[in-house]
Amino acid sequence: MCNTQNLARTIGHPGCGPAPQIQRDGRPRGAARPAVLIALTATLALAAILGTWALRRRSAAERTRNVILIIIDTVRWDALGCYGNALDPTPNISGIAAEGVRFDQAISSSGWTLPAVASILTGTWPTIHGGSGKGVLLTPIRDELPTAAEIMKTEGFNTLGFANAAFVSPRLHLDRGFDVFNHRYAYNWNVRRADETMDAVLELLGERWTDSNFVMIHFFDPHLDYDPPPAYATKYTDGRTEPALPLTMQACLAMQSEDGGSPSSADIRYVRGVYHGEVACVDAQVGRLVDALKTQGIYDNAMLMITSDHGEEFWEHGGFEHGHTLYDELIRVPLIIKLPAGIEPVERVVDAQVRTLDLMPTVFKLLDIPKPESFVGDSLMPLIRGETIADRIAFSESTLYGNNKRSWRTARYKYIRNIGENGQQKAELYDWRSDPAETRNLVAELPNVAARVHGEFSDFCEAIDAQASRMPYRPSVNMSPREIEMLRSLGYIRDD
Repeated sequence: MCNTQNLARTIGHPGCGPAPQIQRDGRPRGAARPAVLIALTATLALAAILGTWALRRRSAAERTRNVILIIIDTVRWDALGCYGNALDPTPNISGIAAEGVRFDQAISSSGWTLPAVASILTGTWPTIHGGSGKGVLLTPIRDELPTAAEIMKTEGFNTLGFANAAFVSPRLHLDRGFDVFNHRYAYNWNVRRADETMDAVLELLGERWTDSNFVMIHFFDPHLDYDPPPAYATKYTDGRTEPALPLTMQACLAMQSEDGGSPSSADIRYVRGVYHGEVACVDAQVGRLVDALKTQGIYDNAMLMITSDHGEEFWEHGGFEHGHTLYDELIRVPLIIKLPAGIEPVERVVDAQVRTLDLMPTVFKLLDIPKPESFVGDSLMPLIRGETIADRIAFSESTLYGNNKRSWRTARYKYIRNIGENGQQKAELYDWRSDPAETRNLVAELPNVAARVHGEFSDFCEAIDAQASRMPYRPSVNMSPREIEMLRSLGYIRDD
């Protein structure tokens, strides 16, 4: 593993393992060869191999003219069929995963939308990009950091963004670098459904199929309120229809016991069944996109990335929804990549820990685009090629409500620091490999491990906090529905 001092100093986690050695020896049996000739033969062989790889990369970069990033809001990894969901609400996404690479331990930078999406687009931690806040008082991302869309635009790509919800808003500067940012303001209601979003995507792409396009598509459907279209409303609920849809936050919390405890297992299954209907609705629209790409003859050479900003808690740790914790039901997300034709993955399923902020560095590497220093993630291509690399640390932070929390996830352990309003701190340590549900806090049982992991975590936090303190101050903006409606009435906000 890379040592923590280097990790803190670079504010990243670059691979630091030895480069693979390539040796070739074709001499006849029993014959010796001069050392100079051996060295020359090895050098020529290595040059040929590297030259072939470079040619493949250049040709892939030339062919890959459509890079499509799909972010499905509020989707847990275990909501997808390709991750083992027996209900299989996502056959289209599972089909893409079968053609590409599935990452089984992908970690988001946060458990709610703004900091998580901002980390994908800026390639860095929430403390550094600044997109965060509490309630409806939120801070935009820092203007001094380049965004993925800005970088792709300078490389000659059309940059097209399709987003839903207030937390993926131009007011938070997430539209920077996009030629078109088709956005719908919404909270838990008045949501643009996935089919409407895909209509907008296909209409705009219809004028640009032969161009170079970087497309971000953000679907909001699986977020509260749970209200799938009629065709999906009872598909995963065994016919149950009560409480009636939409399932609001209030309706879900009303199912809890009188003392505030978790609902019955039957009620939880019903809530999750309606939620799966929302996920299935999005999957159908992903299928529409795939069909359109194939019809235009550009699917094979397109790069598709499918992930989520965060998951959803269904009372696993006594709570519901998201934005309040950093347990894995919120920060472990699906991550699937379909590579362009001509790049054959060695590994189809990657078990090593990765981060969603590794997505854009993967795109940059594939397209031979220099990665800005502010993008601290690492390309996923070494893992896709089956190489053994250093462990990647996953750091997550920011809560929309409740106590401030940060987490540090190593190749085996998960450390969470919970800071109360009075400054008191609570530490949690889990062996997520043997206890994936994070039910057994090991701080008292493994004090030496807890101290070591806490030291690494603290050094890292100190480094990024110091870096952030030297960056310009950003005032908060009020994202309340009333404020949004006032701005819309004055003509400052449009829904198209």
